[in-house]
Amino acid sequence: MATKKADANDYSRFDKISDADEAPGADCRNCGTTGAKLKCSVCKKATYCHRACQTSDWAYHKRICKKPEEPKKLAASKPTPTSSTAATSTTKAATTTTTSAAKAKPAKTEVVVEDESIENAKGYKNGLPYFHREQSEHEKALIGDIAPKKIEEVEVVAPAHDGSAWNTAGTFEQRDFTKWAKGRLEELLSSVEVLHSSTTIRTKPVKDLKGDASVCVIRGKKRFLFDFEFTLEWETVGLNAKGKLKCHDIGNDGDYEMQCSYDKKPSDAIEAQAVHAAVTSKTCGLHFAVAQKIAQFSTDFQAL
Repeated sequence: MATKKADANDYSRFDKISDADEAPGADCRNCGTTGAKLKCSVCKKATYCHRACQTSDWAYHKRICKKPEEPKKLAASKPTPTSSTAATSTTKAATTTTTSAAKAKPAKTEVVVEDESIENAKGYKNGLPYFHREQSEHEKALIGDIAPKKIEEVEVVAPAHDGSAWNTAGTFEQRDFTKWAKGRLEELLSSVEVLHSSTTIRTKPVKDLKGDASVCVIRGKKRFLFDFEFTLEWETVGLNAKGKLKCHDIGNDGDYEMQCSYDKKPSDAIEAQAVHAAVTSKTCGLHFAVAQKIAQFSTDFQAL
């Protein structure tokens, strides 16, 4: 049977060949659309038709996504007995050559050069990897003895406090001395006599004595506190005059307030002036004498 010879110029045989140079794309992993061209940049397996599909599927795909494993290297083939023998002989020859070469090298000698400019220095001549400079006698004298010394234990003395024996923490403490204070004031002010110029004034026992006195311990220190008010009746000797001296705010601050009033005044103006001076004078009058008595009371109170 005769074989039909193909015409070289007949191009009809290429009609059924597709014009596409690229293979059709795979299905999209998210929506299933055919022709997906985008691939996952990590595993290189998952394909997508659009960025939106890749973003939507990443929440699920990231659980299994991983880089592809590199192909394992083929194990080196075992050398044949002939090649092993040759390699062994070659190694022995190389070892013999290296040993003879090593023996041929001259021994290395280290030369130590002494530098006269370096004094009292360690780390150069003995080959140590650090350097330490020794101190001169002058430097040692400047520094002195810096060796650690034992600290002697000092007995701690408890700070003195004015409170009770149980009150070591300095808690507020108060003791009432009102009864003693009233008795002492009445004793000091019962008979006060003042001579001013030619006028003599005498006082009667204290009346309307009110107030309180106490000793407080605040933060371990004693405070002597008192606050009183009272009235002193006075009269002149030889002159027909009498009156009252009211004392307010008599306290430990030393700021006293006194007011003088007359129950009966002399008829003569000169005598009345002399009586007024004898009562209100702050240097040698009744005011001054009463203030002195209160100061004496304060001293006695603080001596308790």
